[in-house]
Amino acid sequence: IIYLYSTWCGFIFKQWKKRFLLLTAEGSLLVCHDVSSPPDQLVLLQSSCEAIVEGKDILDLPKLPSGGCRDCCFALILPQDKFLLLLTETATDCRSLCLLY
Repeated sequence: IIYLYSTWCGFIFKQWKKRFLLLTAEGSLLVCHDVSSPPDQLVLLQSSCEAIVEGKDILDLPKLPSGGCRDCCFALILPQDKFLLLLTETATDCRSLCLLY
């Protein structure tokens, strides 16, 4: 595992929950409840991620947690009309993560 980042993460239910992300050298994104928990969700970025959309381009963005802003948000578009919304602490973090994916 080469990358660990604390972020806010919302799923299709449009509920924001704090989660930890692990990015592996193989290009898998593991979504974990906390740093020591097994993954709740696995996203194979090279094969399962159809697109990455920045917050400014997300039309139906749910209400963000207190302190969150559109420039700190991005979405991973997955197959079967599913998506994973991610909210970073800063716009710089968001841009950096988008470049990684």
